[in-house]
Order: sequence, then structure tokens, then C-alpha cells
Amino acid sequence: MKHIIRIQLEHKTDVIREIEIPSNKSLIDLHYAIIKALALDKNEIASFYITNEQFELIQEIPLFKIDEQNELMFDMSNITIKSAFQEVNSQLIYIYDFLKMWRFLVSNLEKKEIKSETIKVINTIGEMPKEAPEIFFESEKEVNFFKQANGELEDDFEKLNESEY
Repeated sequence: MKHIIRIQLEHKTDVIREIEIPSNKSLIDLHYAIIKALALDKNEIASFYITNEQFELIQEIPLFKIDEQNELMFDMSNITIKSAFQEVNSQLIYIYDFLKMWRFLVSNLEKKEIKSETIKVINTIGEMPKEAPEIFFESEKEVNFFKQANGELEDDFEKLNESEY
């Protein structure tokens, strides 16, 4: 059994790769297939993330275990494609290079009855941009909102202090 996995860069231009990968391969195999398909530097750190329907990051699946003593923590080598993508249309977020924060949506397009053990790119759309897009996470938006609101409150307090009672 093979899965057809679509990797789509979060960017203003379309950058998409579709990879055919056996179900018994691990997420680390998919990670290296993504690196190769997009001509990325293999020395950068990356993680997959389990999300909910609103794409909020629920659980990280890192490239390697950071805490060897935490038995509940899994890394990419511990999770098969079959278990990560149990259903068609199931999705993960893939973040590559934590300094530049390239973010990709990784989707299971379909499952096929193919017995080959090879991993291959079957569709390519677009080229990787030179610069990573600026990505805003929900918490950053909230922080900016509170900074703005706090600044307005400070202005109101200054006006209040300047006025005579």
C-alpha cells in the first residue's frame, strides 16, 4: 500500500509537491523525501505537527527525541505513514528551519494498492522562493492586539492625569 502525499508551501505563490510513499515508511522518510523534492538543506531541523480542524498545533513530532527519558514522546522515526495518515484528507503541518519558519500543509490525497517500496515525486508545481514568507501565529496576533490596546490605554491614562479634577 502507498500513500499519495501533497506538500504545499504556505506562500503567495504555488509551491506543491506530491510524493508517493509506502505506508510502512516513517515520517522521517517523508521528511527526507520533502527535503529532496524541494531541494532544501538537509542540515536544518524540522517537525511535523498534529493539528485540529482550525490548524491549531496540538502535538509536535520532532525530527529526533529531545528528552530520551520521556517515554511518551515520539519522534519522526517512530511513526509510520500509515498511522500518521489513517484517512484520506488527513493532514499535518510541517515546519522546516525554525529560524526562517517555512511552513507546509501535508495532506494525504489517496491510498493506492501498489507494492513498490520506492519513494518518488509524482507531481511538481512551482519553485521554492528565496525568502521564507512571514508567518503570524495566532498567539502573535493576540500579543500585537494587546500591545496596541495597552498603548491606547496608556494614552488615555496620560490624558486623564493631565486634566484637572
